[in-house]
Amino acid sequence: MTPTQKSSYRVKYSDRSIGYLTWIHDQVAELKPSELKSIPKYSQHLFYTESRTDLGEFRKLFYPNEGEKRVPQNIKSLLKDPLSLAVWFMDDGTLDFRDKYHRNALFATHCFSFNDCNLLSDMLRENFGLKVSVCKCQMRGKMYYRLYVYSESMKLFEDIIKPFMHKDYAYKIRNCQGQQQR
Repeated sequence: MTPTQKSSYRVKYSDRSIGYLTWIHDQVAELKPSELKSIPKYSQHLFYTESRTDLGEFRKLFYPNEGEKRVPQNIKSLLKDPLSLAVWFMDDGTLDFRDKYHRNALFATHCFSFNDCNLLSDMLRENFGLKVSVCKCQMRGKMYYRLYVYSESMKLFEDIIKPFMHKDYAYKIRNCQGQQQR
């Protein structure tokens, strides 16, 4: 058996999201994050953690073949906390809002296969009771998959994530003010 490689966790956001980055930094305190570093030329800020084997094990779940990102088969046991869902949405979600009759959440899952997206869709249904479909979208001339939260599940979705939405990303859910000032 090969020893697990060490990995670190690196996070970077723009000036607009410095409050959220600071909040994430506080959430991962046990991973001994670096101080926030500024990249003025690009109006960005970042931090990284120390390299650890437990992070290497976690990375290996999502990158089993070092390069191709996959959804692990046990995703249902990994993503079941409402806070995790909110963080995922803040990082990779958008609100598709066109008029008062069309308001749906989308997750950018462009790097995953159709089967991987189905695993995520099943997890969202089983763990959170959300009705979600996998849909195709075109970006830069290529077809990708993303997750689409049905209108009938939007209230439940918002109720689940609203208490955890950071004020920097409250715009991703209309009328969500981030009940806890994160």
